[in-house]
Order: sequence, then C-alpha cells, then structure tokens
Amino acid sequence: MKALDAISAAIARATAWVVAILATIMLSALVLQVFSRYVLGSAFSWTEELAIILFAWVVLLTATIAIRDDDHVRLDAALGALPDPARRVWLRVIAVGILGFCILFAWSGVSYVDRTLGQVTAAMRLPIECLHLAVPVSGVIGALHAFVRVFIPVADRTEEAPA
Repeated sequence: MKALDAISAAIARATAWVVAILATIMLSALVLQVFSRYVLGSAFSWTEELAIILFAWVVLLTATIAIRDDDHVRLDAALGALPDPARRVWLRVIAVGILGFCILFAWSGVSYVDRTLGQVTAAMRLPIECLHLAVPVSGVIGALHAFVRVFIPVADRTEEAPA
C-alpha cells in the first residue's frame, strides 16, 4: 500500500504542476481578451473559449489534489470530537464515499464524452472532448487518491511520519 501511496503522491505533484501551467495559460488568455477588447477595440474570438476549457480542467484537477491532501469540505469540529478509533473509522467511511463518487463521476464522464464525440467548440473548432475529458480524467485520478485514503487516512500518515 505504501507503493500505491507513493504513486498517488507523485500523481498529485504532477497534477499540481499541470494545474499551475493551465492556470497561467488561462489567465494569459483572459488578459489578452481584456487587452484586445479595451485597448485594440476588437476582441479575439478564441480567448474566452480557451479560458473556459482550461478553467474546467483547473477546477476538476485541483479537486483531485484536495482529495489526496484531505482538504475537501467537512465539519472538522465534529470529527475532532470523536474518540480516536471512531475518527479513524469515520475518515475511512468518508474516503469510501468519495471513492464511490469518483468512480461514478469517471463512468458518467466517459459516457458523456462518448455521446458528444465528433462535436467541436464554436470558436476554436477543437474537438469538444478537450473540455469533456476533464470529467473522466479527474474522476480516475480522484478515485486513485480516495482509494489510498481508504487504507491510509491523512491522520494516520502524519502520525507515522518521523519527527
């Protein structure tokens, strides 16, 4: 399981780099859009569409990192009130729920990509899969991180770390 945890950590690090690159490109496209519209007086047709596609990828990929780091939304006050054994069980229950959601997310994303094959974006004429693939890819990555969390919750991992 430690090997799978290391793979999950490496994927999370790579994902963080991809998110940083995509966010930089997205923000550059938005700055170019504003500059061209208000300074040049004529906006590019593709910058807004590119920003939308990249925004979807950035949000969904960042969510997978939150699963890995256990940064998703929950009531920490309630969790902290539980005795240690119950807290560990509850962390695993949460991870199983997230795992189930990610599997369903990936499966439905693949189904949606399949139904929209052949369509293109309006301005850039890119295959629409450039946008829609963000769902199954994020679902698979999130499922991997959640699977690791079922067996190695973040609290357990930090307790085992050397001081």
